[in-house]
Amino acid sequence: MNKLKFINSTQYSLQLLTALLLLYFTINSDTPERVIIPILLICVWTLGFIQRRITRRRVNRLRKSDNKDVLHEG
Repeated sequence: MNKLKFINSTQYSLQLLTALLLLYFTINSDTPERVIIPILLICVWTLGFIQRRITRRRVNRLRKSDNKDVLHEG
């Protein structure tokens, strides 16, 4: 599971860096009103990252409870 966590964190970091660069270049461009696009990207990617963390924690919790149930039944 550590590899999945590492990949997830790396993916989020790269997406955040991409969005921040897009935000920087958009602010410095001749159309700064498009700044909403990178802001929305940052929000969506952050929500996706949080969702994956919550899902991973729930799956891990279910795995632990299933293992305990099997041990108690046997």
